Amino acid sequence: MGFKNRLARLYFPEWLAARGIGRLPVFSGIVLMYHEVLPDDVDLPAWTIVREEDFRWQMQYLGRHFDIVSMDEACRRVSSGEKVNSPFAVVTFDDGYKGNLHTVLPIMEEMGLPFMVYVATQGVVEEKLFWYDEIISLLASGKDLNVHLTMKGRNTRFFIPARGRPVRRWSAVQHLLTCLKKMPFAERESAVEQITAEHGRHETVLEMLTPPEVKRLASSSCVTIGSHTHHHVLLDQVSVKEVRETIETANKHITGITGSSPVHFAYPNGNFNAVVQEQVQNFGYVTAVTTGAGIWSMVDQQLEIPRMGIGRFETRTGFKALAAGFL
Repeated sequence: MGFKNRLARLYFPEWLAARGIGRLPVFSGIVLMYHEVLPDDVDLPAWTIVREEDFRWQMQYLGRHFDIVSMDEACRRVSSGEKVNSPFAVVTFDDGYKGNLHTVLPIMEEMGLPFMVYVATQGVVEEKLFWYDEIISLLASGKDLNVHLTMKGRNTRFFIPARGRPVRRWSAVQHLLTCLKKMPFAERESAVEQITAEHGRHETVLEMLTPPEVKRLASSSCVTIGSHTHHHVLLDQVSVKEVRETIETANKHITGITGSSPVHFAYPNGNFNAVVQEQVQNFGYVTAVTTGAGIWSMVDQQLEIPRMGIGRFETRTGFKALAAGFL
């Protein structure tokens, strides 16, 4: 993290945030990426789990400076170039965790705010975590772990401490996740099996939604359900046939559960290329979001919409800087 980022997360005055937001074109906006929000007493130090109190404050802050709108309304504003009083913000969630229903929905319904949930359907229909959450659950082991991984013929050791600063513990797991994501699919699956066999599968606060819970979410006027594929594979690492199959399978499950075909898509891990984008377009998706930060202001961005990732360790001043486009 550079000096500018460190400083902004420690000190970022309100006037500077307001100035940055005020410079945004009124037909533009930001899209925020979350994963899970859980009660404040949940202490698993995973970036993907935002505290309930922090999330509520973030929504209140956004509501003071942006119009929090649905993805459909954001598309309309970007396409029309209509002049309005404030730029927009779209709140999105990836994967499909239980907290999206039990923690997020009550807050958003209370405030009357819309949000998007991109569901990775394998986790929902099989009611099990994806491989990356199995790795994250190592943080709950209660002991120091030495994880060994063979990469390009070399044995690499990853140390995951049981104690210490939460952000340091997360950084250790994040480093392991980053290395695993670079592996071919079959090699990664084998490596994760080896790690979980050696270190065990641990009880975790992370749980996927069930099909009835997705249906309950979809029934709320605040919620739009989008697709995050079926298998949550990194789409630029698999064949075109596999890209089509995982998108088509997710479409069938989401349509069967909610009664509506999804028209908004999120690339798993933000990975895509021209071939993947073409397949997404062929399935009739109106938008597709990435994991690259930035401002959404152009019509031709609709299949590569930038998003700002918001995680557990974001400070309030850092959140202001992100929303204002300074980070």
